[in-house]
Amino acid sequence: MATLITLATLWIVFIWMYRSEPRRLINAAVLLPAVLLTLSSITEALSSTVPGAGFVLALLLFSLPLMVLIFAGVLIYNGVLMWRREGARLGNLLSLIAGLLVLGLPALAVLLVLSHHWLGLVSAFVLFMGSVFTAMMFAMVLLYAWVYAKFPVYKDPSGIVVLGSRTIDGKVPALLRGRLDKGIEIFRRLPPESSWIVPSGGKGSDEAEPEGVSMARYLQEQGIDRQRILVEDRARDTVENLKYSHQLLREQGREECLWIVTSDYHSLRAALASRQLGYDAASFGGKTAAYYRPSAFLREFIAIARDQWKTFVVLALPFAAVLIFGLVFSLNQSLS
Repeated sequence: MATLITLATLWIVFIWMYRSEPRRLINAAVLLPAVLLTLSSITEALSSTVPGAGFVLALLLFSLPLMVLIFAGVLIYNGVLMWRREGARLGNLLSLIAGLLVLGLPALAVLLVLSHHWLGLVSAFVLFMGSVFTAMMFAMVLLYAWVYAKFPVYKDPSGIVVLGSRTIDGKVPALLRGRLDKGIEIFRRLPPESSWIVPSGGKGSDEAEPEGVSMARYLQEQGIDRQRILVEDRARDTVENLKYSHQLLREQGREECLWIVTSDYHSLRAALASRQLGYDAASFGGKTAAYYRPSAFLREFIAIARDQWKTFVVLALPFAAVLIFGLVFSLNQSLS
């Protein structure tokens, strides 16, 4: 009964928080335990009511090391694929690095434990706690990004802002085309005389013209009326995309609510940024090539951790408490 009450409380609190403001990362800190406790309750119910379910669940539990190996292999393969297709920039190698860490850190922890030295044991414990915290935070952000994309909460927009990304010789590559096509799809569902679409992006050092200009040309080629396009051509990052686009819409007397369109992996961070800027906004994600997503979302996770560091610090406190207790216990054991 206590479990059911806790479970119901978590879901009620999460739904209330999400409905009141979905652009808060702290919502994810309620969602993750709610989902984990739900899965635990379902597993317990299956084990006690379905014949053979306990054996299947035990088999799945014992296969976890194999699943970890497969997961690491997929990450490494994806990293190599990204390297070949997108170049050897650090952002493209994140899945490769993550895969190597998934393989290497457990091996390092075992070696530290086998050293039978108190410093090795302490280091293994610190490594374990850090890995658990990082894995849980990643799962939390990934789960919440999926929920945010699937269950939107929004009002009618005053304008649609499409966030730019790198162009090639003034042409729109596949990644940016996914954003623009999503923006066009949304724009065409709205009364054309009452909405604007804002292609937003400045000129990078390796680009022939501002991204906003290239994006506007693509929009016109797809049949969007030039009179409904407001070109933003100065922004260098997500925050500037939102600031400058908001300014353009305000000059048109339209600043009630922004609909932000970006790539699916970037949608949550754009939403969080809009809240930090104090804008009434919702974010939507366009399609991204499957091979691009793992490294892209790892990059987004790092950026969200940077931007939302206060939330991460609060969530790290229980892990820090366990870590400190464990270190004190280990030190006492070594001195006795």
